[in-house]
Parts: sequence; C-alpha cells; structure tokens
Amino acid sequence: IGLTFHDHISKIVSVGFYHLRCIASIKKYLPHESLAALVHAFVTSRIDFCNSILYGLPSIEITRLQKLQNQAARVLTNSTRRDHITPILRELHWLPVHQRIRYKMLTLAYRAVHNTPAYLALPSRSNIRHTRSSTAPTLERRNAKKRSAGDRTFSVAAPCLWNALPVAVRVIHDLHKFQQSIKSILFREAFGL
Repeated sequence: IGLTFHDHISKIVSVGFYHLRCIASIKKYLPHESLAALVHAFVTSRIDFCNSILYGLPSIEITRLQKLQNQAARVLTNSTRRDHITPILRELHWLPVHQRIRYKMLTLAYRAVHNTPAYLALPSRSNIRHTRSSTAPTLERRNAKKRSAGDRTFSVAAPCLWNALPVAVRVIHDLHKFQQSIKSILFREAFGL
C-alpha cells in the first residue's frame, strides 16, 4: 500500500478545482484584491495546509497539486492555458509546490532548532574546530530504516534540508527574517534567478 497520499491529494485537487470554477464564474464582479483573497482562502491555503507530510512523494503526485496552483494563478491573472506559467508564478511571487513543501519543512526545522523544548528538539552535531561556521547549528542526520517512507520522515529529511542551507541563513535568530531568506533562496532555485 505505502504512504502515497494519493487519496488525500485527489481530495485537495478536486475541491480546489471546484472552488476555482466557482471563483472564475464570479471574478468579473470582484475587484482584484477580493479575487486574490478568495483564491488564497479556498485554493492555495489547501495546497499549503500540512504540506510538509508530502515531502519526498513521487513527482507525479506533486504535479497534480502543481496543476491546481497553475490554474489558480491563471484565474487570478486572467491568463489562458496557452500562456506559459513560469512568468505568471514569478510575477505573483508564488513558489512552485515542491518548493513550498521544502519551505514548510525548513520553517518547521527552524522551529525545532530555535523554539522547541529540549525533549522535542532535533539532535544536533557540535563542531570540534572553532570556526565562524561552527556557531551555526548543524543537525545530525539519522539513517532511515526503510528507504522509501523512512527518507520522508521529518527526523531524516529536515536535517538534510537544514544542513544544505548556507551558514548565514542557519544562524538567523528571527523567524520572519529566516523565512524571507529561505523564500529568496527557493525562489532563485525555482526560477533560475
């Protein structure tokens, strides 16, 4: 059976497209700000809700969510299916779905490192040598017992993502600044900037 979340994603996609059809039918009566609020409330919030559990899923599952996000961007910008979606997402400053999932995982990892009681914290490695980068928290990567599902667990995936961040980002102690920094990094990765 496995943890594919196929049914979960199917539900998100079907409900999201239903709401997009309803929003598209009334969008000519709404100002742009109200249209954007409806799209965020009914569609993108569903894509983002608990999306960290989708980390490491096969790309075919993530692609289904990406199609929903693409259609939401088209409804919001009044563009057609023939218009290329990458410039539209870049203009809206929306990360692609796989990057949104990484963003959520990194935010949760930040909270696990900085704002968590000791009994819930992720294990960290201390550097023996005293260098500037030794002040940056480095998380200890655990080995997964099962290759497919085990690599997707938070205790395995979060340290990999966290340790791949630049040291300058890992030492930030303000959550909002950290989120801005990782969004910039993921945005540049996604759109080749």
